Amino acid sequence: MPLKDKYKNVLRTKTDPVVTPALDKLAEESIVFTQAVSTCPVCSPYRAMLMSGMYPWQNGVVNNCHETRQDSLRHDIQCFTDVLCSAGYETAYVGKTHWERNDALFDINENYVGSTSAPGGNRFNPYDTYIPPGRGRHGNDYWFTCVKDVHKDPRVYSNDPLRIDGKKDGEQHRPKIYSPLLEADVLIDYLKNTKGKRDTSKPFCAIWAPNPPHSPYGSEKDCDEMAYREHYKDNSSDELLNRPNIAESDAENLARAKKSMPFYLANVTGVDKQFGRVLQALEASGEADNTIVVFTADHGEMMGSHNKFGKLVIYEESFCVPFMIKYPGLTKHRLEDLMLGPVDIMPTMLGMMGLKSRIPETVEGKNYSHEIITGVWSTQPKPKSALFLGYNNKFKGVRTDRYTFQIDDAGEQLLFDNEKDPYQMNSLAVADIPQADADFILGELGRWLKESNDPWYRERMFEDRINYG
Repeated sequence: MPLKDKYKNVLRTKTDPVVTPALDKLAEESIVFTQAVSTCPVCSPYRAMLMSGMYPWQNGVVNNCHETRQDSLRHDIQCFTDVLCSAGYETAYVGKTHWERNDALFDINENYVGSTSAPGGNRFNPYDTYIPPGRGRHGNDYWFTCVKDVHKDPRVYSNDPLRIDGKKDGEQHRPKIYSPLLEADVLIDYLKNTKGKRDTSKPFCAIWAPNPPHSPYGSEKDCDEMAYREHYKDNSSDELLNRPNIAESDAENLARAKKSMPFYLANVTGVDKQFGRVLQALEASGEADNTIVVFTADHGEMMGSHNKFGKLVIYEESFCVPFMIKYPGLTKHRLEDLMLGPVDIMPTMLGMMGLKSRIPETVEGKNYSHEIITGVWSTQPKPKSALFLGYNNKFKGVRTDRYTFQIDDAGEQLLFDNEKDPYQMNSLAVADIPQADADFILGELGRWLKESNDPWYRERMFEDRINYG
């Protein structure tokens, strides 16, 4: 049975017509999560939650890290890779970080000098930045990061001089190559260990965070051009843009979506191609049967749906994310409807790796390792909803298996019946649904805000509507 037919009724909406053979193969060998969410669907807060197992108000990252903000993943907490490093793992981080405060610590040539005084006092990017050796790297021994949203001209910083033309850690390297291809090469070398970058007598953890398919996606200059030419260039825009919640009446938005979609999909296919190369290298290393492989994303892409691009909204296109786990010898392929959130990833993975006793007390997420491996939920029930956190403390929401609800700081509300209205095109009033359903939604939202120590809970915002318990 073709894969697209096998999963046809798993989601309530159509899937984007994207070519991903490596991910399709991984899905056939993995537990595929059908309702994983990003909680706060934007780069920095998601990453900080994944790394720390803590909600934004505790881990230090409430908004995207930016030169105008103080958000930064706290250096004094034990993150996922800190725990693994202390447990004797070789640790590597490759790709985008975007969890550090962006201070003006660079010279005019974009090299790190560590001071705001001359020759420092400069920045080279308003968002993501270089993280120097120390606590900000959270236990990652091997370091290779690509900074800036320019897919074929990433600013590279690494502690591997052989990979950056002999430069020092903190000196910028600009190889002008498609960043997923570059990063895959780095990971393949790390797995082969041809340069002795890791101790092969120790277990390893390698985290790869490619920037694409993040914007930009406006031309072949932004994507894997071969993937674009082979799979998307000659396809009609109507075939590629199959989402009915893109308003035909908004000509400007529709035109942008039609132009962007082929390049966006080419980036997804481009990442898939490089991901496949890395998985092949893992097989060749002889470690594939002894390695847990996890694939996920920090957020989705609206691509014109509801007249929006990007992320950080509660709509399904932004809020729901892919999540797959392959654990050779312990798990088989199945679909799993657990509403897994980013704070659950750290404790769950540590549990799967036999490191349950090392989960820090600061972790606020749940360890679902036993239930995910066994498929038995008798001792720890699945959550019946998932929390949504929107921009700058202005939006809060909750998603159940059927409904999506949001309230903003002015009291305005959105409510969708995802069963009857899967593309979320008709917002309802709370009074339009059964009272028991409304009470459940408002009670779940209050419970999540309390559990995450949200400012709305501390201030009892909209206590006449939100049931804080």
